Amino acid sequence: MKAPPVERIYNIFLHFENGNCSKLGYEIHETGLDDQSAVSYLQERVSVDCKTAQIYWLKSPFTEAEYYARARLAQSHHLIDDFFEHIGATLTPLFVVTTVVNGEPTVNYASEHNKPLNMKDVRRSLGEEGEMIDWLEKYTSADGVDIPQLIHDDYFLAIKLTFNAGLHVSSMKLLLSCIDSVAYIEFGNDKPTPFIDWLDAYADLKSLEISAAELWELRNGILHMSNISSKKVRTNKVRRISFRAGGPTDYPKMGTDGIFYFDFYELISAYADAIGRWIATYNDDRPKFAKFVERYDETISDSRVSFTKLASKAARQST
Repeated sequence: MKAPPVERIYNIFLHFENGNCSKLGYEIHETGLDDQSAVSYLQERVSVDCKTAQIYWLKSPFTEAEYYARARLAQSHHLIDDFFEHIGATLTPLFVVTTVVNGEPTVNYASEHNKPLNMKDVRRSLGEEGEMIDWLEKYTSADGVDIPQLIHDDYFLAIKLTFNAGLHVSSMKLLLSCIDSVAYIEFGNDKPTPFIDWLDAYADLKSLEISAAELWELRNGILHMSNISSKKVRTNKVRRISFRAGGPTDYPKMGTDGIFYFDFYELISAYADAIGRWIATYNDDRPKFAKFVERYDETISDSRVSFTKLASKAARQST
């Protein structure tokens, strides 16, 4: 019987310090083992190889959150592509990755690099109680991830319910909070006012005759104090605006109280159009979706709850 060809296999160790990985350790072995046996061999050598591993400094460091978001998409290994290029690995190298925390290899769950991380199985393996819907699994089909439906269920559904019930202040609060949420998903904490930057990038507010900066001040007042007078508005640095719901289309936009009124429903429509433009960017820039997953995993929603069965057979529910 012909012996299997010898190939190079890699034990890789990601060193995380304060949630960041800028270097990895590695040991290279040559073996003629089949894939399953080679993986087992590397796993058995983790504690030994970690101590003798050579160090490679990554060209593009990444965070722990980025790593696990990429694992959700079966793309975590691409974060260390420059390492594989550095050592001259084949296009499909066999390797095992182990995280290192405080100098010690840490393993609490094993998964395959070419398969999306199964969050239900992760929670079950870690002994977490209850079942929680995985938004990425729920909204993924053969056609891709249905971001429009995800945004509708998590945000627009409550906005529509409160608006149609005549709870317009509550509905406005939800809409402004929704802008906050998608702005964070887009920009993270990299900008001082992501709310304004997101609207400037994707929304057309010309027909409403208001600016993103004015809407930001309305947001500051209405979310924090349930009034329309933020600090900048009180000091006359930004025009005071508010909203109307319903009524004739030709109503005067400038009230006798000196407040400029825009139509609430028009803002909802403008925002829906902006969401469409924003979502389109994920078709144009596919790598951008990994950051979407990373940040959306941080959100909570009425549509994603955790159910735990108690001894009394009652159900406990938490977001």
